[in-house]
Amino acid sequence: MPAPINKLHAIALPFPRDNVDTDELIPVSENTRASMSGWGDGLFAARRYLDGAGRTPNPDFILNQPPYDRARIIVSGSNFGCGSSRESAVWALRDYGFRVVVAISFNETFKRNCIINGLAPIAVSRADTADLTDEIARDPSAGISVDLEHQTLHVGAPDRPGRVIGFDLDRFYAALLIGGQTEDDMLGALQNDIDHRRDTLAAAQPWLRSCGSILAQAE
Repeated sequence: MPAPINKLHAIALPFPRDNVDTDELIPVSENTRASMSGWGDGLFAARRYLDGAGRTPNPDFILNQPPYDRARIIVSGSNFGCGSSRESAVWALRDYGFRVVVAISFNETFKRNCIINGLAPIAVSRADTADLTDEIARDPSAGISVDLEHQTLHVGAPDRPGRVIGFDLDRFYAALLIGGQTEDDMLGALQNDIDHRRDTLAAAQPWLRSCGSILAQAE
């Protein structure tokens, strides 16, 4: 199960580019692991290291610069996570420590992969992302505070809000993230209610059970 997330205050990484694709997030050469964990060191590997497998940090790359090396939130442009559908791009963000991606828009497959792996994909306007990028670049230590329940975020600590930005994350997705659940987890928790509803309908409308038996025999 993914780790639950509701309220988070953390250093944010400004990455103001459109069309950040999955090949940039996790290069093809990094897709050699057999497990679903341990991908963090491969995040942005082509830009993060001077010598690839040698893992010599590139001092010019922002993720190697304090305090951004402790970032748990990334702020970027439109169509974030485009390209191939590889889930390892999300695993790399997650295993590095990121919990929230703020962008203008997301590739839909990438967005779904975020949800099932416990990352919050938050879409805000281009003007808002530009303001956020400017503010966190000006004061990197301020960080960003995110509240999934109330669907708001702002630069600064939770008790010292600046301008509050609202966002619209699907309530079902938000519930999964806040509860630290996948869709299968939530469905499993409702299994008794589903069984009870099915039995109640079958008792009130017995022909439904007969139809089910006929279909099963036909299969």
